[in-house]
Amino acid sequence: MNPHERLINNLDTAIFEKIKSQSSENDKQSLLACQVAVRELNADYNYLEIGSYLGGSIQPHLLDERCAVIYSIDKRPLRQPDERGVDYIYENNSTERMLELLKEVGPIKKIKTIDADTRKGIEASQVTEKIQLCFIDGEHTDEAVLSDFKFCLEVLHKDGAIMFHDAPITYNGIANCVKYLETNSTEFRAYSLPDIMFVIEIGDFPIHQSPAVLGRLTNNHQSYLHSLQTNDYYRQFANKAPFRLYRRYIARRDGSNRCE
Repeated sequence: MNPHERLINNLDTAIFEKIKSQSSENDKQSLLACQVAVRELNADYNYLEIGSYLGGSIQPHLLDERCAVIYSIDKRPLRQPDERGVDYIYENNSTERMLELLKEVGPIKKIKTIDADTRKGIEASQVTEKIQLCFIDGEHTDEAVLSDFKFCLEVLHKDGAIMFHDAPITYNGIANCVKYLETNSTEFRAYSLPDIMFVIEIGDFPIHQSPAVLGRLTNNHQSYLHSLQTNDYYRQFANKAPFRLYRRYIARRDGSNRCE
């Protein structure tokens, strides 16, 4: 077994060390767990991600000999809207910079880049291989998440998985993705993984049965509590004195705080 195989199979986050990834240790291990599970179902696989920035989450797939093709889709904005109400700035956000960094990780010949937004300027036909594993981590708005998800469905193999990062931010967008599948009677399974990952399996693609994923899935109290605590500052704000006094007044007036 080569060193990279060992890192992947052991969910060792050292495989991410050359390029900074905007994810926690738990997130990185969840990404690796899904990668391991896909490898158990396929002799080789194709990977696509939306929102690459510096290429941190590409690293384990670049080093994986069983990953045949990597697609990186990113419109490369300087400023990006976000459901938290603040535009986020991405300095030196270019495909050229990402590829230069990835050259320090390994050969980049299997990487295909598309500088575009799934809402415009990109066709599914630009992805010429069927994809088994997708990762959505682009613009953190509900509209963008649903658009990215629909694009992934178009290029996904009939059986595959789509992962989302930052689920506590784009949860309404993810809920719309689930509703879209239900409306279209698409076979799927969905679940969260620590810390803030969400996974949707499409068709017959039971990566949740892999020990690497199942161990994290059965301990998903971590993702549940982390998601709630991530948004706790909203509750703290809502409990400031003026808002608390107003709610008490409404409760007394309407009697909504009485239990009979």
